[in-house]
Amino acid sequence: MSTKTSIEHPQIWQGFDSGTARPTHITGFKDLDAYLPGGGWPAAALMEIIVERHGIGELSLLMPAMARLSAASALEQAGRWIFWISPPFIPYAPALARHGVDLNRVLLVHAPMARSASLWAMEQALRAQSCVAVLAWSRHADDAGLRRLQLAAEQSHCWTVLFRPAEALMQRSPAALRIKLAKTATGTRVEILKCRGARPGIVDIRHDDIGNAEH
Repeated sequence: MSTKTSIEHPQIWQGFDSGTARPTHITGFKDLDAYLPGGGWPAAALMEIIVERHGIGELSLLMPAMARLSAASALEQAGRWIFWISPPFIPYAPALARHGVDLNRVLLVHAPMARSASLWAMEQALRAQSCVAVLAWSRHADDAGLRRLQLAAEQSHCWTVLFRPAEALMQRSPAALRIKLAKTATGTRVEILKCRGARPGIVDIRHDDIGNAEH
């Protein structure tokens, strides 16, 4: 393997000055796209979202990208799915459709209650090369499982999102992007805790921005 190939390998962190382009999915929120390297969510890496409680706007942030992916999946990648693994609530189909998500491309998976079942289900979905996105919720995640997920996301070129509770902040993570969400009086605060290619920071998304996000 040449030096150039080694340096550009996706598993090697490049620091803040990397010139290597990485695929992204536009978030649909201008301030957030302007902050994130490549102008969007990392498309082929593990992304962690930390929430203290569910229902603070976490899914609204993902809807524009999910709508684009479901449309691309239907037209160009028939047979590939958007997996939802162990969500805390049953997704409300009319809301997804209203945001432009193709419900025919959504597959809901209920993983067993075992500690790492959601991570195992995520890894299987990624390695099967049958998805364009995987969203999963898990209270428990060990270091080895997270590293397998990161590698599987890179190899499958799949948008991979893991929702975790606040106590996960006590654990290090190999995720390329790690953010913490908090509800504010005017919308949702996105605290970037770790971001491959950028420094930590804060982006505030107003309720109006969420309602007017580009699909």
